Amino acid sequence: MSEKGFKKIAIVLSTDEHPSPFDILFMYDIGVDAVLYYGNVNALNKAKSLILDAMFPRGPEGVKHTLLFIGGRNMDLVEQMFELAKKTMFEPFVMSVIADPAGAYTTAAALVAKVEHGLKTKFNMGIEGLKVVVVGGAGRVGTVACRLLAKEGANVVIADVLKDVARKRAEEINKMVGAERVRVAEEYPEKLAEICKDADIVLTTGPPGLQLVPKDVVKKAEKCKVLADVNAVPPLGIEGIKPSWDCKEYPEKPGTFVYGALAIGKLRNEVEKELIVRALIKGERGFYGYDEAFKIAKQLVGLA
Repeated sequence: MSEKGFKKIAIVLSTDEHPSPFDILFMYDIGVDAVLYYGNVNALNKAKSLILDAMFPRGPEGVKHTLLFIGGRNMDLVEQMFELAKKTMFEPFVMSVIADPAGAYTTAAALVAKVEHGLKTKFNMGIEGLKVVVVGGAGRVGTVACRLLAKEGANVVIADVLKDVARKRAEEINKMVGAERVRVAEEYPEKLAEICKDADIVLTTGPPGLQLVPKDVVKKAEKCKVLADVNAVPPLGIEGIKPSWDCKEYPEKPGTFVYGALAIGKLRNEVEKELIVRALIKGERGFYGYDEAFKIAKQLVGLA
C-alpha cells in the first residue's frame, strides 16, 4: 500500500477466456495488493469501456497506483488495445500500461538480449549487419524477435512453414524500420541447411516439443556464432542442446555458443518482474511494450 493509503492494484485485460496464472502469480509475489482479471476482451469497444472505468474511480492520485496489464494469445488484438489505451488516457488520469501477449514481448526481449550478450562476451562484436535465421519466426515470439533484430540492424531471415504469415510479418517489419532487413526463406523447410550455412546466428522460436534444427544443420552452419532456443519441452527446438545452457559451447561445433530455453526464461522472468516493479511498485508511469522490455533485458545482462 502506498504512503497515501492507496493499494497497488493491477487490472488484467486478456484476449483469452481464462486467466493465465503466470502473470498473476508474478504480480502477487512482487507485492501487488490485488489483481482484477477480465477475460474474453475480444473487441476494442469492450477494452475501451474497461479502460475508462479504470481511469476515474480512484482520482488523479489513485490512478498512479493502478496498473493496466494487457495480454493474451491474440497478439494483433493485444497491440491494438495497447495503442487504444495510449489514445484513451489523458492527464491527470493516466495509469501505467504493460503489454505482453502471452509472454511474447518479454521472451523475445530476453532472447535477443542473450544473443547480443553472447556476441559481446565471446566475440566482442555487435549484431548489426549479421545474418540471423529465425526458424519458426512467424509466431508471436518469433515476430517480436524479428522486430527487435531488425531494429538492431541485423539481416533477418524468417524460416517458417506458414509462408503467407511470414511474408506479412516481414513486410510489416521492413515498413516499420524503413529498410529491407527481413526476408522470408521461400526454400524452407527443404533447404534448411543451405539457409543456415552462412548464418551468424540461428534462433528457434517454434511451438513446444518440436525439433526444428537437427544436429547436421548445426554442423554445416560454418559461420554460426550463437544458437538459441525458447522451447523447454522435449524434443527441444535445436538437437543436441540442453535447456539450461547459458552461453555454453556446442559440443560438436567449437566456437558456437548456445542459450537454452531455461536460461532465456530466467531472464524473461526477471524482465517481467522489473516491468511490474517500475510500472506499479515504484510508480514510474509509462507505456511498456516490447521496446521497453528489451531495454530492461539489455540492462539486466549488462549491455546498457
